[in-house]
Amino acid sequence: MTTERFRLSEQSPAPATPGERRHSGHGLDAAQRAGGGGRLLIIDDERMARANLARALERGGHESAQAGSGEEGLKLLAEQDFDVVITDIAMAGMNGMEVLKAVRSSKPDVEVIMVTGYPMIESAVEAMRLGAFHYLAKPYSLEEARMLVVRALEKRRLRQQVAQMRAQLEASGSVPEMVGMSPAMCGLRQALMRLAPTDVAVLLQGETGTGKELAARTMHAQSQRARRRFLAINCGALSPELLESELFGHEQGAFSGAVRRKEGLFEAASGGTLFLDEIGEMPPGMQVKLLRVLQEQNLRRVGGTVDIPVDVRIIAATNRNLKEEVEAGRFRRDLYYRVAVVTQELPPLRSRAEDIPLLARYFLARLAEQGGAVPLDIEDDALDALWQYPFPGNVRELANILERAAVFCPPGGSIGLAHLPPEVSESAVHLSVSDPGSSSAVAARQDDATSATPVCPQAAAPCASVPAAPAPDASTPLVPLAEMEKQHILHALELAGDNRTLAADMLGISRSSLWRKLREYGV
Repeated sequence: MTTERFRLSEQSPAPATPGERRHSGHGLDAAQRAGGGGRLLIIDDERMARANLARALERGGHESAQAGSGEEGLKLLAEQDFDVVITDIAMAGMNGMEVLKAVRSSKPDVEVIMVTGYPMIESAVEAMRLGAFHYLAKPYSLEEARMLVVRALEKRRLRQQVAQMRAQLEASGSVPEMVGMSPAMCGLRQALMRLAPTDVAVLLQGETGTGKELAARTMHAQSQRARRRFLAINCGALSPELLESELFGHEQGAFSGAVRRKEGLFEAASGGTLFLDEIGEMPPGMQVKLLRVLQEQNLRRVGGTVDIPVDVRIIAATNRNLKEEVEAGRFRRDLYYRVAVVTQELPPLRSRAEDIPLLARYFLARLAEQGGAVPLDIEDDALDALWQYPFPGNVRELANILERAAVFCPPGGSIGLAHLPPEVSESAVHLSVSDPGSSSAVAARQDDATSATPVCPQAAAPCASVPAAPAPDASTPLVPLAEMEKQHILHALELAGDNRTLAADMLGISRSSLWRKLREYGV
C-alpha cells in the first residue's frame, strides 16, 4: 500500500480563497461515516500547503476553512464555530505560537494541532506545554494528519460528554470531580457511565489514592438511585463486632453499651448505594454474614429476631488482588462472585501523567477557593518535576504535595521547585521511571493510541532529528546493542528537553515502551 506524503510540490490544488469552506462526504467507508466529521480551520501562509491538506482531510469526511495568516484565522474563529485548528508555526506576521495562545484564551474547547519542521523541535515542546493537542512534523504523511485530526475530535467529543455529565450532576446537586482528559481517564468515565444506570455489583480495584470512592460516588450520582443516600464504610478500620453493628444495626440491649436500637448502614442506605471500601480487609466471619445478606436481600439486626428487607446497590473497593486472595483462602470465593459481577480497574497517576498539569491547577484553584484567595500559579520546572515523579500515593499524594507547597509559597506567588518535597524536586534532575502498568488494559489502550499515529514519517526508524550512530569499520570495537539503544534513547530525551512524549514520538515508539526501556536500562 502506498502512503500519500505531503509536500509543497505535490499536485496543484483547485483554486481556493481564504475562508472558503469545502464539503465532502462522497466515497467514505463505513468506519469514516460512523466516526463523523469535524469542522476544521487550517491556517498557513502557503496557499498550496493549506489547500493540499484541506483536500486530504475533506476526503475523510471533514469540513474545512482556510486562512492565509494568523490574523485572518482568528477572525474566522471569532465568526464561526470550529472543532480543530491546524496552524503552521512559522508564518509571516502572527506566528503559530501566538495563534495558539489566542485560541487557548478565546476558545479553550477548540483543539489546536501545530505544524512544524524538524529544526523547530523546541517550538513543538513549547507548544505542547501551552496546550496544543499535538503537532505534525514536516514532512508528514497525509494519513498521519487524518488520524491526528480524528484523535483531536475524539478528545473534544469526550470533553463535551464530560461537560454534559457535569451539567446533569449539577442539576441533581451532586458533582463528583473526576479531573483528567488522558485516554485512561476518558476510558474510565465511559465505563462508569455505562455501569451507573444498572444495579450490577461493581468491584473497584486500584492502588491507594486513585480515587475509588470518587468513582463510586460518580456512579451513584448518575444512577436512578441518585436521590437516595450514598453511604460509605471502611471495612478494614473496625473490629468485627463494631463492623457488624455498623452494617446491620443492633437492638437495644444486644450487648453491653447498646442502650438504644440502632439502624445499620444497609437500612440507612435503602434505595441508595452502599460503598464497602477495602473489602479485602474484611474478617472471615463478617464475610459469611455479608454473603447471607446479599443472597437473601434481608438482614437481622444484632440481637434481633426479625428479618428486614434491604434494597441497596453494593459498590466495593480494594487495593488488593481479590482473585489472589481467593486462591490463598483469605477471601470467600462465593462472596467474591457476589461483589465482583463487574470489576473496574482505576489507573495509577503514573500511567496518566498527562493529567498532572490539569490536576495541579485544579487542586490549586480548590485551595484558593477554600481560603478565599487568588489561585497560585505553578512554574514550568515544578510541573516538569511533578510529571517525572512516580507518585506511589497517586492523586491523593499530588493533592497533599500541592497543599504543602501552597503553605510555603507567598501569597500571589508561583510554586517552584523550592516549594516541592526533596523526593519530587530531585526528579527534575534524575528521571524517575516507574512501571506504567503495561499489563493493564489502560496501558494497552495508551500504547494503541500513541502508536496509531506516529509523528515521525518513518514508523519503525528514528526521526531525522536523532542522528544515527556511525557505521563501525573492522578496527572499531563493537558496542553492545543494548548500550547503543540506551545512548540513542538518551540522545532523543536530550533533544526533546526531557519531554518523554516528544522523545517517544521522535523514536517512533509509544511512551509506555519508552518508560519500559528506561526502567530496563536503570536510567
